[in-house]
This record gives sequence, structure tokens and C-alpha cells, in this order.
Amino acid sequence: MATYQAEIKTLETGSSYTVTVHSGSMGTAKQEIQRLYDPIYINNLRQVREGSSTPSYGGEDGMGYVYIIGFVLALYVIANYWPFVLGIGVLWLIYKLCTR
Repeated sequence: MATYQAEIKTLETGSSYTVTVHSGSMGTAKQEIQRLYDPIYINNLRQVREGSSTPSYGGEDGMGYVYIIGFVLALYVIANYWPFVLGIGVLWLIYKLCTR
């Protein structure tokens, strides 16, 4: 059974809050929330990992690709524009030495 979370609002004047249900599918989770809480609306119904309050959108290593792309991009900039990068680095070093 999967864990689902949703933002619901039960009163016109109240604020919304997060609820969690365990269900076999998203449709059943929505029905369970409607049965238990009788909400005015249900927003952002999503499956979450067990014991976590963050949504699981596709794997634990999703940020790894972002870091790899960032590293490759930085390496490309340094390799192609190394005189500028070196000049900026030297200017920054001089600035730091002078401001101490």
C-alpha cells in the first residue's frame, strides 16, 4: 500500500492543511480523503515515500543529474574561457588580500 498526501480545506474561512492516507491507488486515496474529511477541495494529491513528508517524483538520485550537468558546464566554461576565469580569479584574490 502506498502513502498519499494532499492539501485540503474543510471550512470556507479556515486555512488548508495536509492530510495523509494509505491506499492502493491515487483514485482510492482521493475517495478515502473525501470519506474521512469531507473537504471543500483537495489540492496537490501526491504519492510520498513511507515516513517522509516530501513527494517522491521519480527517484532518490534525481539531483545527481543536476550536479553532473553543472559540473560539466563549469568544466566547459573553464576549458574554453580559462584566461577570463584566471583573470577573474586573480582579481578576486587581490581584492580579498586588500580587504583583510
